[in-house]
Amino acid sequence: MRSVVLICGVLRGMGHEAGCEMVAIKDKPPDSPRPIYSRWSVIDAPRDLPDGRYTVSFENYTVPVRREGGLWLAEESSVTDAA
Repeated sequence: MRSVVLICGVLRGMGHEAGCEMVAIKDKPPDSPRPIYSRWSVIDAPRDLPDGRYTVSFENYTVPVRREGGLWLAEESSVTDAA
């Protein structure tokens, strides 16, 4: 089953911690108990965060992101539950 989901996350890095919203495609393969998130993107975060490297945590995931020129860029294209 595949769906587009809105996720609340927490950005950490560059001496800051802030809430954010992300959008992602969530796949639930029938042969796996864990979801896979892909094509995710930070869509709402405080505008005053400086460019640099961050992590974003959501549900049981923590993934690297970076901010360049005010845009949020994913360091990985998909995320699976490591637990």
